[in-house]
Amino acid sequence: MTTKTMDSIYVAPHGLDSNPGTEELPVGTLDEALSRTRAMKSEAAAAKRIIVRGGHYYDVSLTLNKEDAGLRIEAYPHEQPILFGGAPVTSWQRDGDWLTTPIAGVYDRELDFRLIEVDGTYRQRSRLPEQGAFRHMNEFKVEWLSTFAGGWKRPPTDEEMMSLRVKREDVSDWLDTRNAELTIYHEWDESLVGVAGIRSDDEEAEIRFLDAPGHPPGAFYERNANARTYVVWNVREGLKHPGQWYLDRTNEKLVYWPQPGEEMDRIQLIVPSKEHILCLEPGTHDIRFEGLTFACAATPLSAGGFGAIGVSAAIHGEDVQKIVFDRVSVRNTGGWAFNLSGKEIHLNECHIHHTGAGGIRWKGEEVRLERSRIHDIGLTYQSSIAVNSDGSNHTLVHNEIYNTPYSGIASSSPNTVISDNLLYNTMQFMKDGSAIYVCWYSDNVTVSGNAVFAAYNASEKVRRYAYYLDEKCTNCSVQDNLAVNLGVPMLSHMTRDCSFENNVFMDQGLQVVSVLNSSGTRFERNILFADAIEIHTPQGNPEGLISEEYDSHPYMSTFSSSDGIVSFRNNMLFSRKQSRRFKRFFHYKAIQEYELQELEGNVFTAPLLTGAAEGDYSFEADSLAWSRGIRPLSFDAVGCTGRFTEVYEQFNGYLINRT
Repeated sequence: MTTKTMDSIYVAPHGLDSNPGTEELPVGTLDEALSRTRAMKSEAAAAKRIIVRGGHYYDVSLTLNKEDAGLRIEAYPHEQPILFGGAPVTSWQRDGDWLTTPIAGVYDRELDFRLIEVDGTYRQRSRLPEQGAFRHMNEFKVEWLSTFAGGWKRPPTDEEMMSLRVKREDVSDWLDTRNAELTIYHEWDESLVGVAGIRSDDEEAEIRFLDAPGHPPGAFYERNANARTYVVWNVREGLKHPGQWYLDRTNEKLVYWPQPGEEMDRIQLIVPSKEHILCLEPGTHDIRFEGLTFACAATPLSAGGFGAIGVSAAIHGEDVQKIVFDRVSVRNTGGWAFNLSGKEIHLNECHIHHTGAGGIRWKGEEVRLERSRIHDIGLTYQSSIAVNSDGSNHTLVHNEIYNTPYSGIASSSPNTVISDNLLYNTMQFMKDGSAIYVCWYSDNVTVSGNAVFAAYNASEKVRRYAYYLDEKCTNCSVQDNLAVNLGVPMLSHMTRDCSFENNVFMDQGLQVVSVLNSSGTRFERNILFADAIEIHTPQGNPEGLISEEYDSHPYMSTFSSSDGIVSFRNNMLFSRKQSRRFKRFFHYKAIQEYELQELEGNVFTAPLLTGAAEGDYSFEADSLAWSRGIRPLSFDAVGCTGRFTEVYEQFNGYLINRT
């Protein structure tokens, strides 16, 4: 409960910085409140507080450092302060159906932004085409080896990196190079680039980029149709329906097409101007934030890179320690919500949504995320990840993550626990990621008690992954999890000594359990339920097979003798079509195939689940699951909002009562 003390400074939108900062006479800005707490010299200053009254605070760019140790910045009880990294438009001009307002500093990108907020909600930037993407003509025919093998077999040339050949009809002479930006799609990421110039003939146009993309256009095109596609953003011709906008840098104005009922003298449109709303300098420690909402941060143009990790964040902190964000919301930001590094960082009951890039990116030790909700991210960068975790000793528990174009959780953090999370509608666009993706030198990671759902699409050619252990993972455990309608509920790639135990994988159509270029994998006491089931794994290469494609490379050749699944015991495989196939792989090529047999405790029968729709995955008394040592599971408390039953019914109606 908030109390009046000399160590509490109150701030309110109606306050004045000349006021004493009491509850009755608050100051008017957070900067003034911060300067007052820094001036406190009493012994009680270690518990100094800034209490923020409800309302809107504009053009906020707050910087804290080590002299702020012990500070709490908290919302006044039962009030909702919103800290904007920009300010509302104060004057509009009518331009037919559109509204325009002058914006200084955008011609040369001194001010640059890709996301606005109107009356508290996200509005889409102009886009061509309105849905889907254009196709381009680039083809980069060079083999990708792996991240640790150095990437491309040969580096791309400047011409291959910096130009795009397209149909002239798609980007004709109207293209304003100062305004236009392109998203070039690759495989697991995309690149956002500016336009330096364009030249064309009767049929084709060549677009030159202002800055380099992450991969050459046309890379991966042979295995991914999206890798020959692109989108044009922020051009006048892309305004197709009310609610869209674009930034006319050439004429230094913002153009907005209001929705029905939005009057120019009543709407509140926020133009972001600050790259960081909150910045924690190196050495900042022992700070707590409670009940605040941060909205509308600007972002400079960036290609993005893997997971859009090159994009800036509304809340930025480097080398910090003992920082707590409790019941903090971040919305409608051009880049990430959080980018933090340091030790002992705790985020509890936070809400992050509608971000141009990802949700939370951190690097460090002993970081904890719990009971938080992250959704509708990657609105500009579709390779964005809801949570990108790097470092060690992290804990991610009881979070709800949904509506992400790429991975939900990506972790390269040894000694980490990822448990009791609810994820759905992840991997909606990009490929080669997962709802929960663990990679890159991750040792001793436990993935347990999570539930992942996806919508089944019989025509979808590329299957999605629920639990994906990737390059350099060792001694990781995936146990007691649920995956529904992912198609590939698990993938173990280039890993060693990892285990998948006591999971329930349920699918319509074909279900693939995939273990590629891995060794020492244990797959025991799992329930597989689908129309048809395939197990993909290497088996140690007893014939001494050689691959000209991979064995000539010193890194890739180390996987030629991978033994894949070394223990496949006591699993229940129920196929509606009585199809349970084993495929033996050498690197990425299937070389042998046959029907599985009921050996080593594996059985081909229904598990006889009870209460699955309510999250109680137990078994009837005569189920063979009991004799196989398969443990009952409970998901009724998964996530942070108690929505398991609702999500199950939304994504799993076909499977109810068929177990």
